[in-house]
Amino acid sequence: MLVSTKGRYALRLMVCVAQSGAGGKVALREASEREGISLKYLEQLARPLVQAGLLRSVRGKGGGYALAQEASAIKAGDVLRAVESTTAPVACLDLEQGATCPRAKACTTVRFWAGLDGVIEQYVDGVTLADLAGGPVVSI
Repeated sequence: MLVSTKGRYALRLMVCVAQSGAGGKVALREASEREGISLKYLEQLARPLVQAGLLRSVRGKGGGYALAQEASAIKAGDVLRAVESTTAPVACLDLEQGATCPRAKACTTVRFWAGLDGVIEQYVDGVTLADLAGGPVVSI
C-alpha cells in the first residue's frame, strides 16, 4: 500500500488535534504552522475527516477542530480510510462490496495479496491516535 500525501497529512493533522488534550481544539491555521502543511490542504482534509465522524468543527471565537471521539478510540486505519478510501495493497482487493475480480478463481497470487491486506489492516487498526500522540510506535 502506498499512502499518499493525503493520508500522511491527515494522520499528522489528527495527531496534532489529539495532542491538544481531551476536549481541546486546534485552529487549522495553527495546525498548518505546527505541521508545515498548507492551510488550503488542511481545509481539504478536514472535510472527509468530519464526514467520517473523526473530527468535529467548533465554530465561533477560539473555534477550530476537535476530535469527535476519544483519541484512544480512533485508529490510524480509520483516518487513512477516511481520506484514502482504502488500505488495500492492490486494486483487485479494493472492489465494491460483493464484487469480485474477474480473475479471482484463476489468480495464483490472490491469497498472497489478501494476506498482505490482512497484515496491513491489523497494523493500522492496532495503532490509535493516543499511541501516536504519545510518541514513537513500536512495530507489531
